[in-house]
Amino acid sequence: MTWKIKIKDIISEKISKIEGDYVTEFIELHTGTYKVIDNRFHVKISIVYTNDTIVVGGFVKGKIERPCDRCLEMGILELEGTIEAIYDLKNEPNFKDSEIENLKNVIYYKGEEIDLEERIIEALVVSAPDVFVCKKDCKGLCPYCGENLNLHPNHQCKAMEEALIDPRFEKLLHLKEKLNNN
Repeated sequence: MTWKIKIKDIISEKISKIEGDYVTEFIELHTGTYKVIDNRFHVKISIVYTNDTIVVGGFVKGKIERPCDRCLEMGILELEGTIEAIYDLKNEPNFKDSEIENLKNVIYYKGEEIDLEERIIEALVVSAPDVFVCKKDCKGLCPYCGENLNLHPNHQCKAMEEALIDPRFEKLLHLKEKLNNN
């Protein structure tokens, strides 16, 4: 499916809807490049033309395979992004006297067609979290040897035992060991 739409078609139809799958094997997000589950994201977009302005709104959703930031095991992350854009076909941007607070989310556009793929990718990138955890109670990795604590919750390693212990907390450590043995 092509995500390019002709401006003249939008102007003549006034209102249109597009629904389909954005097909891609991988997606590049701000945290890395990831495999897309089923090689697709489902997309629904509404397009409205009024007063030399095209308003685009909709959503995109799908799943990617991403390593957990705590345990590094592969997990599935569901992405749901909102597509929003306003294309101003008449005006030119004037940034000379405007302040950052006054800028609107408007794309000043000249051309014969609009590529909605850019808006789809933008929605996915914005919806992706900076940190992904495979499950709420993910225990992560042992900070001394790297053992996955989800697979071995009672893990004790030699490196952990040999780690330098702050002498101010040594008595508390002995108390903890004593309580664990009871």
